Amino acid sequence: MFCYPKILFMLLALFIVCTNVLAQDTDYVFNPNDPHHSLYIPDAPTKSPAILLLHASTGIEQVNYDWATRLKEHGYVVFIIDSFKPRGWEDRRSVGWEKATQAQLDDIVPAYEYLSHLQFVDSGRIGILGFSMGGFDVLKVMESVQHDPKPYQQIPFKAAASFYGVCHRLAEGAQLRANTKIFIGDNDDRSTTQDCIHLVNRSTDNNQNVSIQIYSDALHGFDNFEFPASKEVIDEKGEHYHIGFNETARVQALEDLPEFFDRYLKPHA
Repeated sequence: MFCYPKILFMLLALFIVCTNVLAQDTDYVFNPNDPHHSLYIPDAPTKSPAILLLHASTGIEQVNYDWATRLKEHGYVVFIIDSFKPRGWEDRRSVGWEKATQAQLDDIVPAYEYLSHLQFVDSGRIGILGFSMGGFDVLKVMESVQHDPKPYQQIPFKAAASFYGVCHRLAEGAQLRANTKIFIGDNDDRSTTQDCIHLVNRSTDNNQNVSIQIYSDALHGFDNFEFPASKEVIDEKGEHYHIGFNETARVQALEDLPEFFDRYLKPHA
């Protein structure tokens, strides 16, 4: 009899916690001026093409800043958005795959709107680039959807580059739209390489300009110079896979990615 007030108190406390969590998610508004985001602006006399950069499940890392710096030096405005820290999150593991990917996808539309309205950006020449989880979200953005596309699937990105996006987590039979390219190692057991090949083949069968660049002897995260040569990882779903840096693959990718973006964002250069 006397335990009822205690149970009611516990239920009330649980309700308050759940309500606060839901309110935090619902009330979050993307702020392009949040200090966790980074904007790279090239020294150019005219409007420049731009790239929206999405981080991996570990959040923004040094390799993202390195890519942004190199692309800026190549003439691109680059906007790196952080979908974790502004929400008070540490990484994907702290909130789970579904919540993390949805948050990043939710950020894409307002980030694109901000980027496309900058006075030094050519709004007709904007691409998107993502790594691992961010690479998966690039694939989601570029997924070919015939009925009821999501707002982020209606953005007119001129080019999309997915670095080792997790292809097998797309819906069965999914296809991509142009212009999309996947960059992946031939030993990637996370994405996996074979799943990405099947995805590209399905998309090209539908006459879409979708391609894949495969790097020899390379693992998941091959361009990340902070990774060891090989390391086994177990995610929160219990999936085992390997990450690893490959200098040869990275050097080649440093040439391949700008060439891909130039083809669609600098067609007359």
